[in-house]
Amino acid sequence: MIVALIAVAVFLVLTVGLPVLSFRRASAARDGVERLERRLAALEDLAPRTRSTTPTAAPEAGALDTAAETAATPGAPPATVETPRTSPAPDLARPALPDSTQTAAARLEARIGTQWMLYVGVATLVIGVALLIRHAFVNQWVTPWMRVAIGAVIGALLIGSGRRFSTAGRLPFGHALVGGGFATWYLAVYAALNLYGLVNPLIGFSLLVLVTVLAAGQADRLRSQPLAMMAVVGGFGTPSLVGAGTNAQFTLFSYTALLIAATLYLARRRDWPALNLASFLFTGLTIVGWGVRFYSPDAYLPTELFFTLYCGLFLWVLSRMRESTHPIARWVRLALWTTPVWYHAASLTILRDHWLALLVYLIAVTGVGLAASVRWEAMWPRVLLWAAVAAPLLEWADVQPDGSWLEPAVLTWLAVAGLHAAAQIGLLRRVRARLPAADVLLIPANGLGLYFGLQAVLEPHLSAVTGLVAALVAGAHGALTVVVRRVDPHAAMHVLVVAVSLTVVAVGVQLDGAWVTLLWATEAGGLIWLGLRERRAWVRFGGALILGVSVLRLLATQLAPVPAMYTVFLNERATLGLFIVGVCCLVAWLHARIDPDAISHRGLAMATAIVAANVLMLVTLSTEISAFWELRGHTVRFASSAELVRQMMLSATWGAYAAGLTAVGIKRRYAPVRYLALVVFGITVLKVFFVDFSQLDSVYRIVSSIALGLLLMGASYLYQRYDGRLGDAGDRDEPVATQDAPAADG
Repeated sequence: MIVALIAVAVFLVLTVGLPVLSFRRASAARDGVERLERRLAALEDLAPRTRSTTPTAAPEAGALDTAAETAATPGAPPATVETPRTSPAPDLARPALPDSTQTAAARLEARIGTQWMLYVGVATLVIGVALLIRHAFVNQWVTPWMRVAIGAVIGALLIGSGRRFSTAGRLPFGHALVGGGFATWYLAVYAALNLYGLVNPLIGFSLLVLVTVLAAGQADRLRSQPLAMMAVVGGFGTPSLVGAGTNAQFTLFSYTALLIAATLYLARRRDWPALNLASFLFTGLTIVGWGVRFYSPDAYLPTELFFTLYCGLFLWVLSRMRESTHPIARWVRLALWTTPVWYHAASLTILRDHWLALLVYLIAVTGVGLAASVRWEAMWPRVLLWAAVAAPLLEWADVQPDGSWLEPAVLTWLAVAGLHAAAQIGLLRRVRARLPAADVLLIPANGLGLYFGLQAVLEPHLSAVTGLVAALVAGAHGALTVVVRRVDPHAAMHVLVVAVSLTVVAVGVQLDGAWVTLLWATEAGGLIWLGLRERRAWVRFGGALILGVSVLRLLATQLAPVPAMYTVFLNERATLGLFIVGVCCLVAWLHARIDPDAISHRGLAMATAIVAANVLMLVTLSTEISAFWELRGHTVRFASSAELVRQMMLSATWGAYAAGLTAVGIKRRYAPVRYLALVVFGITVLKVFFVDFSQLDSVYRIVSSIALGLLLMGASYLYQRYDGRLGDAGDRDEPVATQDAPAADG
């Protein structure tokens, strides 16, 4: 045993002591040489200034004689003695400067000698020590306690040597030795705890924490970010080194919170934002690792509380990093901005099966998020917050357990919508400017989302109160319009659109499933009005898209099979058709009244609305005619003639409608209406020749052809009579609404 101890001591002296001693001596010699070189350079810089103040060479003899003769001559001017110019002697003290190729080679040589050889040498030394220790372990030269002690001594020697080299100016070498020393200490404590069982988990955990604290302190003192990063990694790795097979949630999560705070302090003190990013990533890995192995539904409450604590800490870190000018600080801030997203996703995951806690969480996160948004006057985060809360609420409505949850669900929807309305009013009071685009989206989303949410919750249990809910929400928005008008009249108009839309829904609920289409059409008309009034093209475009959706829903309703209980024009789809036709006419009127380009040849939006209104009106008339004769076809009286009459009435209706469009288009001098009339006439002619003539009897065929011929002739007469007055209404100075009919020719 004594021989083994002597061998280990000799090994330490040879592997650690002698290299360190020799390197220190070489470093001292190098420092002396550098001091001498600096003194020599200072003397060389001083020499030219000394030569400029004292004569450097004696004048020649001939020059002195000439000067003497000149001085003896009376009245002669004084002669100047010119000293011969000689080239400066070469500076033998300084070597010739190398060219660029030699400089690059010298730099590469210096890098290899100062860095690469250092890293390879340290790695080789560590490998050699590890092989020797392994050999000693295999042959049982030393006991486990001695093995751990040897690791602790080697780590201490490396740390001490590294500190001395760092203070002597050899920072890379010193930092590498200090890092290797702390790594050796981590391994020594790990071996004592998990390999040999020499200490219990509490002592092992305390020792690892102590090593982490010492590493962080040395990193701060030596201003070494790599050493600080090693301390962060070691700190987060300590729980897995102590014992990954035990579930100690409170201890683990509390320790992680302390690490986050300590990392923030060190990162802010030295402006090392990379430490905060490492802390953010390792915290996520710690939570995921624990959750995969140990999480159970009964631990949801402490888990959610710790999630909230971590979210607050990292948002605090984000606020503290606003002043950092480090090159990677912006990327770290970008990563930390995702903290609310991860927190919300994790909270929804663990609270999915705990309904009451989920509803309370959604209300709480809405209140906190809106308070922060109002504090920093953030606009778009409120829209994202509303979507992040409304989506899980709507999903929860589909899986709600029973009717006993109606009151908590209704209160949650009312609280979320009320908090958003209060935040909007608060921001409008503080920001006296044009209504932000975020609020243009959030006002209808909040109002209509409230109705849809309440409808989704109540319909499975209280389907009869759907219309009443729409009326109540509409009344609430009417009162909100009055309140908002005192703060911002423009914002009040947006709230009023929501109130009107919900009022239409309250009436349309009586038409079975038609209320959704009525809602979209009304909201579309309101958005187009607001877009025109406030000169917001994107709001008009959004209203046009919603109007297109309502038109598609209308067509799907009108093309559906005819129910048995059906009354012509007093039914759901006819009412929907006439309502949307009215909305299109309103849109066209708004463009003509508000948009200065609507009455010119550039009024594409107005023309589209007018054409869409007429097309939908023609489709509504056609579907009503078809439905009427389809039902009559099942009776004995009209079994043979119902289809013939239907085809004849369709052709006559299309032709008459086209003739009316022609008359209006010519009278109002509006080309889009005339073009639509020509298209309808063409479709009607094709139908008569290819459908009616092949299916109708002779009597119906004669009536259809004569009626269509008369209509075409009448339209042609109008074109011929007013041929010179078919200019567009936009070519005139006055609006379309004030135009008089063209005077009749004599």
